[in-house]
Amino acid sequence: MDVILHLGVHRTATTTLQMYLARNAMSLARAGVVVWTPDRTRAGLFAGLLQRPEDTTLLDERQAQRSLGVIAVEMERLAQSGIRRLIVSEENMLGGLRNNLRERRLYPLSGERMRRFRAAFGHRLRGIALSIRSHDGYWSSALAYAVAQGMAVPSAAQIAALADAPHSWRAVLTEIAAIFPGVPLTVWPFESFAGRPDAQLDLLDPGLRLINATGGSDRLNPSPGRDKLRTLMRLRGTDGAIPHLPQADGRWIPFDAAAQDRLRKRYVADLDWLAAGADGLAQWVEKVHKGNDKTGEGRHASAPPDGGYDRERERQMV
Repeated sequence: MDVILHLGVHRTATTTLQMYLARNAMSLARAGVVVWTPDRTRAGLFAGLLQRPEDTTLLDERQAQRSLGVIAVEMERLAQSGIRRLIVSEENMLGGLRNNLRERRLYPLSGERMRRFRAAFGHRLRGIALSIRSHDGYWSSALAYAVAQGMAVPSAAQIAALADAPHSWRAVLTEIAAIFPGVPLTVWPFESFAGRPDAQLDLLDPGLRLINATGGSDRLNPSPGRDKLRTLMRLRGTDGAIPHLPQADGRWIPFDAAAQDRLRKRYVADLDWLAAGADGLAQWVEKVHKGNDKTGEGRHASAPPDGGYDRERERQMV
């Protein structure tokens, strides 16, 4: 039995894909595929494996060792039952969203985190996959989501520091590849694949087609728009705490135009590296394959002339 790790990432329509996989679990099982999503991994299966490395205690280590044993038993059970592929979709394997915001970095210590899962799945691992997103869109969505969940509203200075901190998907991907040398690493852009969990499944299990699949058009777990954020701020008694929050509804873009431009240029640099072959570390899937596109034409993922992302796709799913 093969194992594929889907690492998310956060704010790239990962919940939509996970719900699509869960809703079609029976069809997947008939095709010899089982999926573990957060409903399973966060119900004790990954106990001790998702903690921040710097906060790990002796108890966490003991829990992690027990979890490794349980995972091994479960994989053997699936293999003996005839399952050919296990897809594990859990974005917290790379790290937590709030930790990214706290450290002002994309998935700090991702290598140490992924080393835990090499111990869990290494001998069966046949592929790793994740989606990436324009830096300005990623951090805007992450901030809106975290504030809605109770995080303190960052100051203008903190937002500026976040924009100026070095961000690179290249660094994250390079660190993952170093932990899993020789394991195929597949990467696709949120801007093309958001709202297309069927196309993402095709990357996780090439050639698999589900008949009468459900949930493909859902848009789940979006970050809140400005109206909802204003309502939440009023309920908390912190009206006016969010900078750059115009009265009209829509997405909250906390960065000014200059910061957005810097963040978008960093994403273009990431895309150029991926398109040039990613130093042999990753396979870049730029657009939905024509054979898996409902319209018959692939959606292109390269950055538009304004340097960042497709605004319509961002509007639809944030």
